[in-house]
Amino acid sequence: MTSASRIIVDKYHDYILKNRNYSIHTVQSYITDIKQYLDYLEDSSTSYIPDSKSLRKWVRSLMVNEISEKSIHRKVSAVKSFADYLFISDEIDNEIALEIQLPKLKKRIPTYVKEREINKVLDSYELDVDNYPSSLEFIIFSSFYHTGMRRSELISLKESNLSIDNMELKVLGKGQKERIIPLSNEIVQQLERFLECKKSNQIKSDYVFCDPKGAQLKEKWVYQVVKNILDQTFSDKKSPHVLRHSFATHLLQNGADMNSIKELLGHSSLAATQIYAHNDISQLKKIYKDTHPFSE
Repeated sequence: MTSASRIIVDKYHDYILKNRNYSIHTVQSYITDIKQYLDYLEDSSTSYIPDSKSLRKWVRSLMVNEISEKSIHRKVSAVKSFADYLFISDEIDNEIALEIQLPKLKKRIPTYVKEREINKVLDSYELDVDNYPSSLEFIIFSSFYHTGMRRSELISLKESNLSIDNMELKVLGKGQKERIIPLSNEIVQQLERFLECKKSNQIKSDYVFCDPKGAQLKEKWVYQVVKNILDQTFSDKKSPHVLRHSFATHLLQNGADMNSIKELLGHSSLAATQIYAHNDISQLKKIYKDTHPFSE
């Protein structure tokens, strides 16, 4: 990258972080994508200003290198956002229309854990809680499933944003958007026991979930905790996001409407929530048995 393009990218970084309130993860991804594109432009001996022709060539090169369709869509979105910024910040005089056909995204069905498996794991694990570390691991797993929080949201949750009395918590999601998540009696009781354990161990922290020294938890550690517990299930994938998928899928299977699930998950559009509009074969059999007149 040239020094001129570095200055512009730095300005764009501050713009999407402070003015557009993009999450830190999104900002990092967008900046990486834009730098890759600008490096490609320099290799092609063209201007740093995006144009449809160079963008098409770049996308073809990404496909040749077997970059996933989802990643390509994100990278193009980053370049389009950067092009918009160049115009609104007066770096260029005219808007840039980036016309490009993108590879079709494969429809993905979210991996989730069935209710009976979740309940079995929770019941079994709760019996083994006998100190702060085991209490922390249990409440992390249970909180993911009962609230549908993202990993970053759970790690950043502060005690000031947890209201046991009102049976709700407030999280800061993507784009710095706040949302309220209601809590069930079961998770409230589990949280009360965890907070009492935390207090009895004289652990002081602004964060609800913290290590024994009161420090904020590391994302990799939380991931590993959930993975280890999910190893006891038949789930193909084992991550905190699987519990988020399970939360949403079970809500849908038990009658929740799509808009309510959208609000609980903190999705910006209904399209992002509609991936949960699926049923496994056991659910289809149940629906058939309960509704078809000749199912008996």
